[in-house]
Amino acid sequence: MELTIEQALQQGVAAHEEGKLQDAERLYRAILQSQPAHPDANHNLGVLAVSVNKADIALPLFKAALEANPKIEQFWLSYINALIENKQFENAKKVLEQGRNQGVARDKINALEAQVTTTSQVIEPKLVVQKKSLSFSEKRKKSAEEKKKKKTKKQNLKAISPSDLEINNLLQHYQDGKYGDAEKLAVYMTQEFPKNHFGWSILSSVLRKIDRVSESLIACKMAVQLAPQDANIHYNLGNIFGELGKFDESETSYKRAITLKPNFAAAHSNLGNILKNLGRLDKAEASYTKAIALNPCLEEAHYSLGNMLKKRRKLEEAKACYKKAIVLNPDYAEAYNNLSTILQEQGRFDEAEECVRQATVLKPSYAAAHNNLGLYLNALGRRESALEHFKICLDLERGFKPIDPKHKSFISTSKAKIDHDIEQFEYLAGSGYDIKKFNNLADVYRTVASEMNFSSDTEVVPLSNKHRALLGDTYNRPFHLLEAPLLDEPTVGKNQNVNKITEDYFSHEFGLTYIDEFLSPTTLVSLRNFLLGSTIWFDFSFVGGYMGATLKGGLASPLILQIAEELRLKFPKIFKHHKLTQLWAFKYDSRARDKTFFNGIGAHADFAAVNVNFWITPNSANLNKSSGGLVVYNTDAPLEWDFETYNSNKERIREEINKNGGIKKVIPYNENRAVIFNSNLFHETDSIDFKDGYENRRINVTMLFGQRES
Repeated sequence: MELTIEQALQQGVAAHEEGKLQDAERLYRAILQSQPAHPDANHNLGVLAVSVNKADIALPLFKAALEANPKIEQFWLSYINALIENKQFENAKKVLEQGRNQGVARDKINALEAQVTTTSQVIEPKLVVQKKSLSFSEKRKKSAEEKKKKKTKKQNLKAISPSDLEINNLLQHYQDGKYGDAEKLAVYMTQEFPKNHFGWSILSSVLRKIDRVSESLIACKMAVQLAPQDANIHYNLGNIFGELGKFDESETSYKRAITLKPNFAAAHSNLGNILKNLGRLDKAEASYTKAIALNPCLEEAHYSLGNMLKKRRKLEEAKACYKKAIVLNPDYAEAYNNLSTILQEQGRFDEAEECVRQATVLKPSYAAAHNNLGLYLNALGRRESALEHFKICLDLERGFKPIDPKHKSFISTSKAKIDHDIEQFEYLAGSGYDIKKFNNLADVYRTVASEMNFSSDTEVVPLSNKHRALLGDTYNRPFHLLEAPLLDEPTVGKNQNVNKITEDYFSHEFGLTYIDEFLSPTTLVSLRNFLLGSTIWFDFSFVGGYMGATLKGGLASPLILQIAEELRLKFPKIFKHHKLTQLWAFKYDSRARDKTFFNGIGAHADFAAVNVNFWITPNSANLNKSSGGLVVYNTDAPLEWDFETYNSNKERIREEINKNGGIKKVIPYNENRAVIFNSNLFHETDSIDFKDGYENRRINVTMLFGQRES
């Protein structure tokens, strides 16, 4: 069957990428026989010629491509590079100016101009034949000048390219993980050969390896300017932008790499990650699928596709992807961990435990896997073992040597966060805990706060090295943990009417009720002391200025797990087979009455079957007895929405609520009151008006049970 022009071009590009140059040339020339001015065929044939050191043959091909379509930036770059390669510097300068006027990116034009200048300097001028014989002194002078020119030429040539020995030496240090030595050599290479992209590229990779990502970006941009047609450098630039959270720039870089190298499977896969972060899930899935089609052995693509499918609730397909990734790489701890979460969602906790244990064996410092193992073991009734793994996770993330010492919660703060910690230290000193130590800490934190510039109480700003040193290993560390042990008595209050509460729950269209005197008096006091005194309030970047604590972050205690299990067993018709899947606590600032910067949590839904929200701050702290609690809307999150949408897309959530009439149930605040409701329902914190003072801060605990039922 005769190929169309488009089919021939696609096959030519594929052959080109696979190194089948003769096949590629045959296909490109076949296109040109039919369409002599075809821009892509001319350009690609020119690229092929350059790759075999025939830049002179490439020139008319690049020129033809450019004349046929001057809007393609790459055609300009290829033509100019070929002119430089053929030492046609004046023509190159003219075309450079034309490209500038046509709109070719300024940084690329500047890089090529620098290349023209540098390369032209190392071309020895042609000797002019003398028409008369020279005297002896003139010959000596001429000989000296020629020697000087040769020396200059040699020096200039050296300034362009490092030797093979230098390149191999640098690569060896980098591959051996000797990043300090590699950095020194790379810096030397960029100084000695500033117009050569290799040194800049390796320097960028080294800096990224040692967590100096911002510096890595600068070096990589230099490499891109010097080698704009190198797909690998654009790919590396995409990786750096992604790490810095600059997703739009990352997308552009990956797409550039793919344009230069269409069969670049890793670039397609990483582009999928960026598209997922940008919320373009369909395109992300397509990128992963393309990567796998190009390279079926790319385990990262299978893993990432699994994550995407899981996000879209295609659990069986996601499971297959994780298993494929594990087949390709039996040591893929992350794939084992994520596979375990699907088994857990399906209620298969034994299999989930087996998978996640394998993840911890392969990667003992994998904090997320230890956290998941804690959840699974607790669901299986092995509370002590669960607590051990929550503790391992806490030590890994916030112990003496945290796995990520540059985590944002260690290197940044807010005025609200420092104010909270000062109040907590004063409370601890006033309660008799190491009075001198906590008073001194309060003074240190006050000094830091006084020296920092905050535009608002809730703005998160970086800590300077000086301030980090002052705060030391007390900042956002669990250095003071109180005990919250198991109780011999029931933790859930004895006076609840189980039948009535259950009937109330099911009398609501979706499921909603609340109960007072939720915890026994002993339990309430113990839990309140634990939450007031333990330095576990690490999460502070919320827009509303409140502090958060999590199971893996020190909240896990025998008492709190006992409460969750006894609650589940006390109301079996409500909780059914659902096990505890997540638990956290929030502590609000009393300034939440000022809506300028502080507020509660906006409308959202949580990923669970049953949600329990209870409050432990004394009623005497609440200045408005009709508010301060929870607002639950009579609207459930659509099943087709993903988690990010129904948890944080304020506009769509409000539209959905209004579409259903905005009907809501307001449950006012009450000390020791628990609200139990279908976790699909949108809900939000009611307005808060609590007294000032540390012990008056509103504290709520949230427990999630089971999975959202589709």
